[in-house]
Amino acid sequence: MRKQVLIVPFLFSLTFLAIFMGCGKSSSPAPSTSLITQSAWKYDTSGADFDKNGSIDFADTLLKACQKDNTYLFKNDSSGVSDEATTKCNAADPQSVPFVWGLRNNQTVLVLAGNTVLSGSLNISSVSASKFVLYKDTTITGISFRYLITLKH
Repeated sequence: MRKQVLIVPFLFSLTFLAIFMGCGKSSSPAPSTSLITQSAWKYDTSGADFDKNGSIDFADTLLKACQKDNTYLFKNDSSGVSDEATTKCNAADPQSVPFVWGLRNNQTVLVLAGNTVLSGSLNISSVSASKFVLYKDTTITGISFRYLITLKH
């Protein structure tokens, strides 16, 4: 009888903890602005992730070399500069173009305004000292996939 008295409260506490822990949202930490603004980012890879597991299943072969060498410098004041680097797609294009950026939705979405390849809203998959992974969920001709863009230092 004494064992039953101790087991019931223990089981109740364990059940309560399991429910409480299970109801919490699983969230990854918000990206640090200091990681995004530490230095200019350069294109690394991009492509379609059909199973949305974070790996490119089909590489994007449509981007030109003149777009792949561009750099993107995010500044602390929410401004930025896209630079054409050494290879310009059009000789008449300016060497650099300013843009405005910000983080939205609890720092999970990067929003860029300006005349850059990256303009618009992009979801942040991860950011580290050397890698910045962005994505956009897309549907083309009824096929849903995640378009991944990886930038590097």
